[in-house]
Amino acid sequence: MRRSIILLCLVLCLIAFLLMRTGFGIKEPVSAPETVATAPTSLSAATPPKDQKAPAARKPLKISSKGKVRLKPGESAVLGYWEIAPGMNGMAIVTPETTPEGHVKMTAKLLHLSDAAVSDTEANDLFPDIFDFENYSAIGPERLRELQTSLQKTRGVDMLTTPAVVSHPGQQARISIGNSNEAMLSLGLRADPVAEDGGYDLSLDLQKQE
Repeated sequence: MRRSIILLCLVLCLIAFLLMRTGFGIKEPVSAPETVATAPTSLSAATPPKDQKAPAARKPLKISSKGKVRLKPGESAVLGYWEIAPGMNGMAIVTPETTPEGHVKMTAKLLHLSDAAVSDTEANDLFPDIFDFENYSAIGPERLRELQTSLQKTRGVDMLTTPAVVSHPGQQARISIGNSNEAMLSLGLRADPVAEDGGYDLSLDLQKQE
């Protein structure tokens, strides 16, 4: 009898244990899913190209130069000047002579020379130094002939005009040339006689505007 009671108690305990496990059983912990961190991807619009600045308009060229050259009979005055234009230089050659009537005839050659042409014609001494703007020189007839021959054979030489004006001694005369682009070159001339040797003090007034 006692043995039956013990077996009954064991069965009841087993049933109770099963009921407790079913109703109040311990749940196994559920691990949270792993989260993979990814770096945020930023979408940036393509940077528009910077607006290219239009090249600055060239400033109007203005040249003003005045000088005087003492000339002996037969000599010519040469005005060499740097232009505000890349690689281009200006030159004026003026030869005064006395006419039978006692007037002064002044023949002028106005031209442009490239830097290479200045070297090719060996005319560097007729142009200003690097820190100067213009150079006034007197040359004899032989040097003038050599220079004219070189200018005719050299590329990069642009002869603008070869005018001649007649005036009274000491009287102002002016030569002006222009084109459709409103560029104007004006050369004022005045020949004052030198009594000692029959030459002239030649005054030159160059005005150029573009």
